[in-house]
Amino acid sequence: MPRLFVNEVFRSVQGEGAWTGTPALFIRLQGCSVGCPWCDTAYAQDLLPQNRLPDEDAQVLRKAEPNAAYTCAHEAWLVRAALNMLGAVRHVVLSGGEPCAQPLFGLADTLLRSGCSVQLETSGTETLNCPSGVWVTLSPKARHVQPANWARADEIKLPVRHMEDVQRHAASLAKLAPEKIRLQPVSQDAAATELCVRLCLERNWRLSLQTHKFINLR
Repeated sequence: MPRLFVNEVFRSVQGEGAWTGTPALFIRLQGCSVGCPWCDTAYAQDLLPQNRLPDEDAQVLRKAEPNAAYTCAHEAWLVRAALNMLGAVRHVVLSGGEPCAQPLFGLADTLLRSGCSVQLETSGTETLNCPSGVWVTLSPKARHVQPANWARADEIKLPVRHMEDVQRHAASLAKLAPEKIRLQPVSQDAAATELCVRLCLERNWRLSLQTHKFINLR
């Protein structure tokens, strides 16, 4: 049975992209090799031995604040934990780290069959190992995105600091319907926000703000 490295599982409201405002259960997996310098979940990048908790440690289910502690868990343990924590929530977000670096197909499939909608947030640098019913939010960074992932994505959520962040992916973005493309200013920077608004008006793209940060949610 697959085992996954898990940083945290918590309920909140999705603050970004097409699902903004939707109550959700977030499953944050540990480990990412992309290494964005402005990453706002840098604590979930490394698989350092000193941060590893005992296997299937329930601490990851009740973190008060984000931190680098993580556990290794069987897929079945994580599914049971997720279903127990859902309550009235019916949307699950698989995030990271880079979740596609781990064997998440079974986890996503079980959640779909339980009646949940499942959203996968990925950089697109790894193969999208998820069932067809999963909503894929592709968030391309500086590293190469696998070509097939552009077509599979349900939305593109592009973090933007400078015009170069858009130009880097210009050829791939040009092949997509405008309504699939969402520009997200990095760290709510004023200049980045102004740039994103201008590009959305010019190209009929969409604007994605990290609304959870404005209201102090995880």
